[in-house]
Amino acid sequence: MSLENAKHNLREFGKELNLEGLNFDENNTCILGIDNAFSLHLTYEPNSDRLYLYSPILDGLPKDPQMKLKLYEALLEGSMLGGQMAGGGIGVAVREELILMHSVLEMGAAAEANALRRFAPLFVEAVEKWRKKAKDLVEGKEEFEPRDWGAPPEQQFQQHHQQHPKKDDDFKPGDRFTKV
Repeated sequence: MSLENAKHNLREFGKELNLEGLNFDENNTCILGIDNAFSLHLTYEPNSDRLYLYSPILDGLPKDPQMKLKLYEALLEGSMLGGQMAGGGIGVAVREELILMHSVLEMGAAAEANALRRFAPLFVEAVEKWRKKAKDLVEGKEEFEPRDWGAPPEQQFQQHHQQHPKKDDDFKPGDRFTKV
């Protein structure tokens, strides 16, 4: 039943993107290109009845230990309780020099048919934010300043949105995705 829920979610997501015929491969994975900039991987894991979403944040880790520490601090702070990462988190494959952002959707019997369609744009937006932030940190364009966790949540929210205003884009979510 759960694999069927995942397949149904993928089909509904494909309809939203005008990419009919999205399917999982033999590894229960579907890979989509986003704006020819990065990939969104969707992998169904049958043992847990979960659909994992993951995307690369950075290819290649900084060689400078201080820069690497700054990057790790920023990523760890952002992933605290999933707050800035669409409820997910971050993982580092040191040998492969790869940083991935991930999140998960439950695909059990109670899974909604439109869960992926509703969630994927939020996840992609968070990935874009963290790809830019990581790149800017590594290139020295942005300084990492730890958040003041002692401030009330409302103040943290206001400060964040003053520093990072939302953009009103004139495209549909489906305009950005391509089947890989």
